[in-house]
Amino acid sequence: MVEEFDDVIDLINENQTRKQYIDPELEKAGWIRKYIKEEVNSFKSDFNQKQFVFFNGSVEKGVDRFIDYVLLDEDNSVLAIIEAKRFSKDEEMGRIQARTYAKDIESQIDRKVPIFLTNGYIWRFIDEDGIERKVSGPFSQEDLRRRNDLYHKSRDPKDVKINLRIVDRPRSQQIVRKLSEHFSQGHRKALVQMATGTGKTRVAMALIKLLIDANMVRNVLFIADRIALVNQAKNNGFEEFFTEPVASLRDGFTTSARLYVSTIQTLSSGKPKKLYRKLSPGFFDLIVFDEAHRSIYDKNNRINEYFDAIKIGLTATPREHESRNTYALFGCEDNKPTVEYSYDEAVRDEVLVSYRAEIIDTKVLALGIEGTELSKSLKDQLRRQEIDPNSTYFDGPQFDKVFMDDKTNELIIREFMNSCYKSDEGKPCKTIFFCASQRHAKHMKNIFGKVYPKLSNDVQVITSDMARSEDEVKRFQKESEPRIALSVGMLDTGVDIPEVCNLVFVKPVFSHIRFWQMIGRGTRNLESCKHRDWLQERGKHDFLILDFKIGGHSNVKYHDIKVGAERGPGTDVITRIFENRIELLDKPLDEKQKKIVSNKILYSIDNLDEESSITREMLPAINTIKQNSFRLEKYVRELKKDIVPLIMFTQEANPNVSAFILQTEKLFSFVLDRKFDEIENMRTYVQEMVENVLRKKDSLSEVGNNKDNLIKVLQDDFWVDLTFDDVEFMIRELSPLMKYYEPTRKKVIQIDAPDLVLSRDKFTKKIKEDVELKDFLESNLLIQNIRGGKGITSGEIRRLEAQLSALRPELTIENVQNFQKIDFMVFLLDIIGMTVKQDPKAVIETKFNEFIIGNNIYNSKQLDFLLMLKKVFADRKYIELSDMARLPLSEEHPRDYFQLDELKSIVDKCNAIKVCC
Repeated sequence: MVEEFDDVIDLINENQTRKQYIDPELEKAGWIRKYIKEEVNSFKSDFNQKQFVFFNGSVEKGVDRFIDYVLLDEDNSVLAIIEAKRFSKDEEMGRIQARTYAKDIESQIDRKVPIFLTNGYIWRFIDEDGIERKVSGPFSQEDLRRRNDLYHKSRDPKDVKINLRIVDRPRSQQIVRKLSEHFSQGHRKALVQMATGTGKTRVAMALIKLLIDANMVRNVLFIADRIALVNQAKNNGFEEFFTEPVASLRDGFTTSARLYVSTIQTLSSGKPKKLYRKLSPGFFDLIVFDEAHRSIYDKNNRINEYFDAIKIGLTATPREHESRNTYALFGCEDNKPTVEYSYDEAVRDEVLVSYRAEIIDTKVLALGIEGTELSKSLKDQLRRQEIDPNSTYFDGPQFDKVFMDDKTNELIIREFMNSCYKSDEGKPCKTIFFCASQRHAKHMKNIFGKVYPKLSNDVQVITSDMARSEDEVKRFQKESEPRIALSVGMLDTGVDIPEVCNLVFVKPVFSHIRFWQMIGRGTRNLESCKHRDWLQERGKHDFLILDFKIGGHSNVKYHDIKVGAERGPGTDVITRIFENRIELLDKPLDEKQKKIVSNKILYSIDNLDEESSITREMLPAINTIKQNSFRLEKYVRELKKDIVPLIMFTQEANPNVSAFILQTEKLFSFVLDRKFDEIENMRTYVQEMVENVLRKKDSLSEVGNNKDNLIKVLQDDFWVDLTFDDVEFMIRELSPLMKYYEPTRKKVIQIDAPDLVLSRDKFTKKIKEDVELKDFLESNLLIQNIRGGKGITSGEIRRLEAQLSALRPELTIENVQNFQKIDFMVFLLDIIGMTVKQDPKAVIETKFNEFIIGNNIYNSKQLDFLLMLKKVFADRKYIELSDMARLPLSEEHPRDYFQLDELKSIVDKCNAIKVCC
């Protein structure tokens, strides 16, 4: 909008902003020029007739108002407007202007118009409801059209029915309803924390279905970090419960579907343009992030930042162990998820089962192996591997890393067979061994074959290096054989095998997230099990963990007692390199040294991901630094504050190359500070890397062509009086060759020393009390009446049900009796610690006979109805007059035999009966 026509400089700057920054973004979003109108008079244009008046150089003061951009549909109707500010201004300065223009249009077309505010590098979107947020760029014509259509057809999600075919558990229905209310309030982010096995994927599917039915969303993406999780969402979620077309982006790029699944890796693939950038920022209306931990995938939040969508995170991590970053990412305050269903709650509800554990210390895993104490034959075993037994000591934590002891593996297997849950035919129930490595898993397979040869087919290695390993996973899920999976990583998460009854840990696990995912393999309850003949006595009340301590570390005790948030991801190598370069600017550099360091910093800035909206937001800071490249030491604070956070968005380099640069550039400081010992240590590192690469000079032309440069750093003379130029030579000429570095694999020493169990601790998982419910039961007056023997009437139990369900929505009479298969009064007496002395239904029926049927004279038809009413009342615990018009009572046509006053009297008498004494 041209506000000050005498301010030529402002006009030029705004025009430059449009041409250099805004127009290219519209082109990226697929806009055709004929649907973009600039400088449209919002007052004099006829938006209904699609007749636009444009700025012609003159202005009728106090009347004319000009819109920078009007974005049109194919029929020339208005889809959105853009208010542009010049590059140096805050984009928010145009908010009031834009609202005025939007109101001008809305007064004519009688519908809301969304608004974009931008200064070329920051884009802000204000939707039809006035909800405002930053976006990565303008939306495509098709996406604006779809969103406009959704807005005008949308319903309040809190009033939309939940699909009970997708979620049948009361608690899951409660969570879906709470989320629908959350989005009804205008929120656009939510974090769903549900223990593994409680059905969070189904909750997500039910919520997606609800939001589609509410016309809030149409294009939906389910995103995960593993193919198995993505396939599970596609096959067992979208294809089972939805009629909309489904596409896996891994099978090829498409925009013709409505429901999409993808791994984060697929979305981030593609050169030079990432796959996700082929879509407009407004393409998805809803994105579900499965296992939504920043440390697991999309650590730079590229996908999250790029798309403007409702975003739902799913996590099974217990709240006390979840990363703060995850809460911040999904807009949660006070480190509390939007909705939560903890493992303890699920066990109390009998949705999941708890575990018992045996924590086992063995001599070798705890104390290690002392070479001098070995037998002659074992000493000879070491000597054959060129190891001197008299100067050898293996520590317990070095098991599998430095040494392998198959006597220890045999002991582990025997302990397992003595303790594990077994099915009726004597085989172990479904079991997962969490092995220390793929090598260790293969050792365990061999030992199983020797010690228990008849179990050979029932014991299988399932690791990623095995061909067609997914086939064995499917057999483990669906068939009786195999019973025992020796796994490393593949079965830690995302595989649903409810029949698993034994978990064996032969590795330390320090990540809370990973541990709880692994525990989740055993938590499914009996109801989830399809093959009960695989279970012990065809039942499942808990599951067993055998926790073999490595070097004194017990996984069970560590994760049960230690409470603390999961550590977030550390600073990546590329960022650390950049930070080290900035630190050098504070040192006393001569002009030549300063130029070397400055050029490195500027090179990194020039290679920032220009496609990233986060990078684009920092363009003013980037431009200022570039314009002052000759004195970067004056901008250290700006470099740290504004540029360092962007470096993680640069193209990822080969890890060996990055590591070499990180280490070798430390020589800059060592040279300046004359730290000769440190230089010598670094020399050893550099020369070891170079010698490794030099071995490939005859097989790799790139290495052969650089043979002289590699040999140069192996000479003593090179390291005498090392200079900045020498260090820069190594970075420039040698670091690219480090992609050929291959670490020499250390051979694991085989030493089969006898092992024995030192200690065995029994551990039972303690399920936390429901404190809120406990307080309610202790303070509630109606509960006190029951405890005191006064009893409560039918009307009072209705009130008590309302109070209970307000605290725990699943605790209604209908839910308890339908899902827990127990009379509500029996359930109530049980949770308040009272013994059931008489069948509650029998008590109610007896009192019904006494107070309602009694000595009254009824005809046969009336008695038939009253006998039915008695059964319904005894089951439901209450009756209302309106129930007479509902099934099953309405089938008996009570109004044919009773006057309305008589029915009302019967209802009142029912509600006066004490249903508990």
